[in-house]
Amino acid sequence: MYTIHRKVAPYNLIQKDFQQMDSSERLRTTWDVERLIFLQSVQGHAHEGHAVFHGNKFPDTSVDDIAKALRLDPVWVRTERQRLIDEVTNYVDAAIRGDKHIHLSNGDGTGFIGSSMFRDLNVKPADILRGLYLGGLRDNPRVRFEMEQNYGVVIGGGECYLVNTKVMREYGLSQEILAHGSHEDMLDYYREIGLIVSDSGQDDGDIQYVYIRHRRGPGASDDAAIVAAGLLFGFGTAVGVFLADAIDTLEKHVPIFSDQDQQLSQKIKDSYKALDVDESDVRHLAYLCATPLEAEIRVPDSSLRLLLMIDRRHDLTAVESHLRYVQGKESAPIHVGHESTLNTEFYAYLQKRVDDSPGPK
Repeated sequence: MYTIHRKVAPYNLIQKDFQQMDSSERLRTTWDVERLIFLQSVQGHAHEGHAVFHGNKFPDTSVDDIAKALRLDPVWVRTERQRLIDEVTNYVDAAIRGDKHIHLSNGDGTGFIGSSMFRDLNVKPADILRGLYLGGLRDNPRVRFEMEQNYGVVIGGGECYLVNTKVMREYGLSQEILAHGSHEDMLDYYREIGLIVSDSGQDDGDIQYVYIRHRRGPGASDDAAIVAAGLLFGFGTAVGVFLADAIDTLEKHVPIFSDQDQQLSQKIKDSYKALDVDESDVRHLAYLCATPLEAEIRVPDSSLRLLLMIDRRHDLTAVESHLRYVQGKESAPIHVGHESTLNTEFYAYLQKRVDDSPGPK
């Protein structure tokens, strides 16, 4: 065994990266929520050596580190991110109870995720619940594996765990290695040596919530999941899938870690008797949003930040464009995702994929 020293990004680089985003980008949300999302983007840049980090990777940088560098209270950051999730959870509870007059907003009328696009949205709760169920389960490793077996495609994937980073470093591992390798056959061993402490709970000192890749693969597109769900089940279901994706992002840094989007899916399955989809539909959606090894376009896979980023030439975000498409409405031509794919090309690609798909399995 040997020790790998913790690599945390310097505060001056964290501040510069945040300032560059804050000065050049606007998201379809409030400034407070925008900051909460930018923090996670800075973490991603630090981990991968992108933007101002110029190829220098700092894989042990936490969102707490970034909050401190920006003179934000880390407890406030975690609590506010959980509050955004709780708003959706409260909506689900009300919808399951059968409440008729519920909206995609919190008590003071602010739309979910602080976004004005949800404020007056007229959607049926049943459609939102369907989308949350589908979206929350499509990344489940078991569901992905079953989809691979049923459809003959490779997607890869993994999950987050509470990891003892001291043990991780003692065994010559790093967050970068865990995130990019193939560790499915090592998970039991990682539990045995105390590297994986738990699937859920609180972090503390050396215990951090870390992504471990189970199997390598080309991955899946969140953009495709939103649009495919809308093409299959309608506008409201697409909105629900987007909300599930947002929860999947926000839950990565909260007071108590757990897989909250999947827990919400399970709650809907167990308590909402009118649910009209099952795991075969989840596998079908997972197939449709799987990125083919040789796709004819660069399939976009937008982060929450990129989905909410406003294209100022057209006052349009990627998620708004996606939702307009599934409603049969035209949108201005914008580029979406890190891949900067033209939205019209993406929609033509995905429409054909849906039309040619073999259906639920």
